[in-house]
Amino acid sequence: MRIPVDDYLETTRCLLRYPLMRDTERLLSAFTADAFPGDVPLGQITSVEQVRDWIEGCQRRWLDGISYTWTAERKSDREVIGQASVAEPGDPGVWSLAYWTHPDCWGQGYATEILQRIIDFAFETLGARCVWAAAATQNEASLRVLQKGGLHFLRTNPDGYRIHQRPIETYEYELTRAQWTPGILKTPRLP
Repeated sequence: MRIPVDDYLETTRCLLRYPLMRDTERLLSAFTADAFPGDVPLGQITSVEQVRDWIEGCQRRWLDGISYTWTAERKSDREVIGQASVAEPGDPGVWSLAYWTHPDCWGQGYATEILQRIIDFAFETLGARCVWAAAATQNEASLRVLQKGGLHFLRTNPDGYRIHQRPIETYEYELTRAQWTPGILKTPRLP
């Protein structure tokens, strides 16, 4: 399924849209903020050129129909506050989720709100059988967001991803269509 680039998703406080080059400076300010995790792939982006490459890659994958990265804007002031994506890495009907918010928006519930909308999009529009996501084991805030989104702990992956050849341990979570309740947030429980 291919999603038109002019489609958007809406939450109570946010609009989620196709990523644009005009987002470059705001994305860079997030990726290079002192509080942004340095042990995640986006935390390795340090220049305008790298952000532009990231946006171009997101746009290319969107047009190819293999991944949809939505830029989240706060409705009240149209400020870019983060991104969320769904990608179908190979197993048809199984979509991976990823999300981040700008450090100046942390602790305000935006990540949970955005993730819930992306989960609903994956099941309602993409026809997902299952969605899954992972977060570094020390990233308690992201793990709580996954749990509030209704995802269930699946396993610990000692080599979830690598930064500078160093393995980063992650907790993996999943949510099947049978477990999914549209728009419902759950009470978090850390593993």
